[in-house]
Amino acid sequence: MNVLRGEASAQAERMLEVLERDWPGSRVALQDDALAELGRWREIQVRTVPDSQADRRCSVAGGYVHTTTPPTLTVTTSLSLRRQGFTALHELGHHLQKNDIDLAVAVRAQRADITDFEDAACDAFAARVLLPDSLLPDSVSRRSPTAADVVALFDRSRASRAACCVRIAERLAGHGVISLLDPAGEVLFAVGRGDIFPPARGGDQSRTPLVSQALKAFADTRHDSTHVLYRNGSTSAALYGDAAWCDGYLVMVAVTDRPGWRAFAPPRPDTGKVIPRYQEWCELCEEEFPAADRCGRCRRPRCPVGHCGCTVTSERTCVKCFMKKHPSQFADSTADICTECGS
Repeated sequence: MNVLRGEASAQAERMLEVLERDWPGSRVALQDDALAELGRWREIQVRTVPDSQADRRCSVAGGYVHTTTPPTLTVTTSLSLRRQGFTALHELGHHLQKNDIDLAVAVRAQRADITDFEDAACDAFAARVLLPDSLLPDSVSRRSPTAADVVALFDRSRASRAACCVRIAERLAGHGVISLLDPAGEVLFAVGRGDIFPPARGGDQSRTPLVSQALKAFADTRHDSTHVLYRNGSTSAALYGDAAWCDGYLVMVAVTDRPGWRAFAPPRPDTGKVIPRYQEWCELCEEEFPAADRCGRCRRPRCPVGHCGCTVTSERTCVKCFMKKHPSQFADSTADICTECGS
């Protein structure tokens, strides 16, 4: 869950300081062309990969491999040039947090959801590089921005839609979510603020009131009682929604209260639908499994193969596909190529 909280934003600011300390003056070059600038660095290598090899656990379509020499940033080739730049900077954020002691300590200080915190900080860092404060609209209102504000920021910058979503999400007046959807209503990127969790990448929002109406009309749309739909069928509390089309993609802004397009909009707590999560999702197996067994160490559900929250510390990287995988996906403890690549 990529939820922007104060800690993640503060971490992103520290990451910018580390960037300027270790690579003085690089921020301007990264803003102009992140892939070209990173391609000149000796400390890392940038590798483009097919979408099938992207790290599905990351909030963006890319990956970071720290076990290669030098470490590798992977970026999916199917992305637009703007999105490739955002993804590369997101993965650079992982590199900074893995290799700077103070940043790494800040990540480990998160008692829960370490991965979510690190991802949120990476998104905030990438968005700040691409969209400095000078490009943002004046923040004088106590009400949330609209979907049109996201589109306007995209039009007047060279940043990706995802980066624009992150920066505008920082201006939300309260709890809410901003999502980027494809023409079918599937989530390409989402960021939340406060207590509203964003939908997962690949989730279907086409059946929600706001998105359903926007897809049918193929026009900018507002709805006073929409929600976020999660994979297990649960929904968020009732939200005030605003949607705008951005060059073939749909931007959705949904907030609990204080929307920028309504004068009076009180929050409506306890209106969501929560379905007990008897089924869990294994990111490594990429399939659901019944949550009947929990790990005694991390207390998270363990899939039939044995993956759980502790898996992150035991993963290995295949030197051929550069994907992080569980040890069970290698022939033996000495193999450096996974069984899928070796077959």
